[in-house]
Amino acid sequence: MATSVQPKDKTVKANGINLHYLDWGTEGKPKVLLLHGLRGHSHSWDDISEEFHLDYHIFALDQRGRGESDWAPDGDYSSESFVSDLEAFCLAVGLDKFILVGHSMGGRNGMAFAGQNADMLEKMVIVDIGPDLDPIGSGRITQELKDVPEEFNSFADVVSYQSKQNILCSDRVLRRRLTYDTKKLPNGKIGWRYDLQIREQRRNGTGAKQPDLWLTLPKIKCPVMIVRGSETDTLSLATAEKMVKSLSNGYLVHVEHAAHMVFEDNPEGFIQVMHDFLD
Repeated sequence: MATSVQPKDKTVKANGINLHYLDWGTEGKPKVLLLHGLRGHSHSWDDISEEFHLDYHIFALDQRGRGESDWAPDGDYSSESFVSDLEAFCLAVGLDKFILVGHSMGGRNGMAFAGQNADMLEKMVIVDIGPDLDPIGSGRITQELKDVPEEFNSFADVVSYQSKQNILCSDRVLRRRLTYDTKKLPNGKIGWRYDLQIREQRRNGTGAKQPDLWLTLPKIKCPVMIVRGSETDTLSLATAEKMVKSLSNGYLVHVEHAAHMVFEDNPEGFIQVMHDFLD
C-alpha cells in the first residue's frame, strides 16, 4: 500500500444538510466517489484511498447520519433522500463524470443514483450488495443492531465487543473503524457517533421502503464490477450472477478471505481487484 498520507477534511451544504467528506486529491486526475455502508463512514476507505490517491482524485463521503455529516433532521433515511444528497453533493464539489464505488448501503444508494444519473458515471463498483439481500446476512445485521449496547465504559470495551463480530478484520482496521464510529458521551462513557434513529428504525421496522433495484440495473450503461466476499452471508451467488445478467456491461469477482466487509476484511485482495478494474 502507499505511504500514509492525510486527506483534507471538507464540508459542503447539499440538499439542506452539511455533508462531510475526505478529499484525497489529486487534482486533474480521474475522480472517484466512495460510499460506505450502514455503519461505516468516510474513513472506512482509508486503505483504499491511500492506495489510489496519486492516480485518482478520491472523494470519501460521510453519508447523512454518519461520521461528521449532519443527521437527517426528520429521520429521513430513505433511498430518495440519499440520492438527492448525492446529486447535490456532486453539483457542489464538481463531480460531473466520475467512478462510483459503493459498499452495502452505499452500493444500494449508488445503484439508485446511477439509475437516474447514468450519464455521469465512467465506471461503477458494487461491493457485496444487491437488489435482494440474503436473509441470513440481513437478519444478522438487524440482530447486531438490536443487541449492541448503547454505551460502553471504555474504547477498549468497544473493540472487545466488536472483535467478536468481525473475526476476519485486523485489529488495526477494526480500531480505525471504531475510532470514527464512536464518541465520548457527557457521562464519560463511549457511545456511537452515528444517528441512533438509524438503529431504532432497523430495530422496530419503521425504515423507509426500499426501491426495486432490479428495475434500475438495466439503466446503468457504464462498466460495472460486482465484488463479492468469498465468505459473505449478505450477497448470494445467485443474486450476484443475476445482477451480471441484468447489467449491460457487468462482471463478478470474488475476494478471498473476506466476508461482507470485503475491503476491511482483506484490503490487499480488494485493492488488487480494483487495480484490475481501473488500470
